[in-house]
Amino acid sequence: MERLIRIAVAAAVIFASAACAIPSQTTRLAGGAEPVTVRLRPALPSWGQSAELTIESPTADSIVFMSENGLDRYSSDSSTLRIRVSSSLGDSVPVNRYAVRWNGELLSRLVKPTLIQVCRQGSCREYYHEIPVKLPEANHRTFALAAGYSTVFARRSLTGSRRTVLFQDALSSGVWSAQAEWAARAWNARVQGYAGPGDRGAALDLSRVVKHSGDVSYGVALHVDADRSEWLPQAQVPVITGRTTWRAGVGPSLMLRGVMATTQIGLYSDGVQTMQVVSTRVRVNGNLTEVRLPVSISAEKTFAFGGGEIISRRRDALERLTASVYVMESFALNIGLAAHRSAWPNQQPSDDLRASETLFTLGGQYTLSW
Repeated sequence: MERLIRIAVAAAVIFASAACAIPSQTTRLAGGAEPVTVRLRPALPSWGQSAELTIESPTADSIVFMSENGLDRYSSDSSTLRIRVSSSLGDSVPVNRYAVRWNGELLSRLVKPTLIQVCRQGSCREYYHEIPVKLPEANHRTFALAAGYSTVFARRSLTGSRRTVLFQDALSSGVWSAQAEWAARAWNARVQGYAGPGDRGAALDLSRVVKHSGDVSYGVALHVDADRSEWLPQAQVPVITGRTTWRAGVGPSLMLRGVMATTQIGLYSDGVQTMQVVSTRVRVNGNLTEVRLPVSISAEKTFAFGGGEIISRRRDALERLTASVYVMESFALNIGLAAHRSAWPNQQPSDDLRASETLFTLGGQYTLSW
């Protein structure tokens, strides 16, 4: 798991470094001996996002910035005015605006008209300037079907008595995956499956909204999955190989604008023992939310324990994070990290069998939605 954390931290550092390079737009409204420069960062803020606006005129005594209708007004008694403006600039009441399609083209750019007044020694000049805003596309789609292929880089190990290494391997393989999702006003269902050399499985997620409270919804979520992993070497441990395991859980869920979080309690079985399972899942769905998002994320942490004894050393833990980043309208880049650990009790705690598996997934996915 430490290796998984290091990979995740490295990815976060790379992402943060890229995020620091926010593009800006610089516009010169006047030149010559009395220049006026306007800089907006980011250059094209999205709806609901604020932007840093800087107005500079080296010889100015004061600068005034206002919306064209005069509802928003900012001023500075110096040669520089630095403020943060929101996408609601000039709006008298909060309004949700969305991009529209016209003859097959998405019209997603909205301009906010503003006025800039620059004064020098009692003489003022007024300039007209437009602040651009990128509008999101409203999503009216209720069904999505996706399929893709990924390369899985796996590191696996099995230890026995006194942490003796019985098996250790690192390899890569290809995995095919498919997913179908349906969303309605109160229901959301997702079925997914995957198949690769020695590893295959399927899962079902079903959630139902019970109560709305503003932007937050409360409901119930159900999860069922089954998988069969055949990488454990039968020569060393025939008792724990060649079995299909399944999990089932149900619990309360909370939903907020396409983000769903749920904690579930249920059962886990490997065909021989049945254990209790506690799981937490968080999902951000980019396909069927109110506004189409460029990324879809799923995170889960599952812990199964028990097996008949009051305090059993039989354990099965799974931590997984997957993301689909849409590089085009229908094509997404899939990235995944997972850590799976299992323990089977023996006569003595030091003789327990322990298996661990760390997976890194990279691939692509094509999605059709309507």
